Amino acid sequence: MAGEATRSVRRITIGDVARSANVSEATVSKVLNGRRGVGGDTRERVQDVVRELGYVSISERQGSLRRVGEATIEVLLEPHDVDNPYFSTFIGGAVQQAADSAAALLVRPVTSIDERFDLRWAQSVARAGRVGVIELTSAYSAHRENALRAVGLPMVLVDPIDRPRPSTPSIGATNWAGAYEAAQHLLSLGHRRIDYIGGPPKARCDEVRAHGWAAAMGDAGIAVDIEAVPREAYSFEHGLRAATALLQRPDPPTAIFAGSDISAKGVLEAARRLGVLVPRDLSVVGFDDTYLAQTSTPPLTTVHQPIADIGRTAVSTLLRLAAGDALATRRIELATHLVIRDSTAPPSPRNPNEGRP
Repeated sequence: MAGEATRSVRRITIGDVARSANVSEATVSKVLNGRRGVGGDTRERVQDVVRELGYVSISERQGSLRRVGEATIEVLLEPHDVDNPYFSTFIGGAVQQAADSAAALLVRPVTSIDERFDLRWAQSVARAGRVGVIELTSAYSAHRENALRAVGLPMVLVDPIDRPRPSTPSIGATNWAGAYEAAQHLLSLGHRRIDYIGGPPKARCDEVRAHGWAAAMGDAGIAVDIEAVPREAYSFEHGLRAATALLQRPDPPTAIFAGSDISAKGVLEAARRLGVLVPRDLSVVGFDDTYLAQTSTPPLTTVHQPIADIGRTAVSTLLRLAAGDALATRRIELATHLVIRDSTAPPSPRNPNEGRP
């Protein structure tokens, strides 16, 4: 149920198990440690409650940590994200911070977790000696976070797509400011017909970027329709399809701002196929500043977000939570800035859309 998914869940204790099974804590302890003196029916009832509530004892977790010999963090991601340069840059920073902290990372595809058995997954994570989970996925799951809280493990989200509850720690970048600066750059060059190509529908980070673009356009006296922004997964294919449609309109844009570098690469390819020269006929701006921006033709003007630092911060934050430290803030945003390269220029005097409001 929705209410169950969103309410805060505390860690399950041995007392909770004892009350649910209608036995003493001593009896629960005997069952968990495999000791004698407990009837078969009672033992089975306690084991059922342990599975149902997702209880993992401190001794189980500490024993696993001793066997593993180091703190291990589980990282959840979408399988298709492996091809996105954002992920490789993020993991590079996360691995570096983990090494500096004598910790390790284990990457798991989120698709391997059956939502019907979130508690079982969380129990297996705790019993394997993990100290917490970093989630880098397309959809935040309150069920997964609740399951982790039940077994006493923290979760940290990275630029979450959905809006998590305020108490959930999350790391990201100044998406609004970065998008505003990108649009302002294009406006300062003289562009007025500037379209935005977005990311996953209802993605929180992309909604913020779209609003940053719209705010800059509005400040310049240009009305835009955020609802008309083409939205799909950040990908080369989405950038290609969306830009092709925009450039084939009767009133094509003189500039396109894409919500990611990989989408911007698709924009550049659409322009190439249509014989539109960049930046003479079309200026293009991306977001991320991955290696794609430097190696594209022409090199891409883009919003730099400190992706490796986000990875480092996610790991350090998770380790602090695992150690029981309090966070000064639950939301950390690292600063962005615009990197100007060769994909942007003033609109061509021959472009009929130049100066059009």
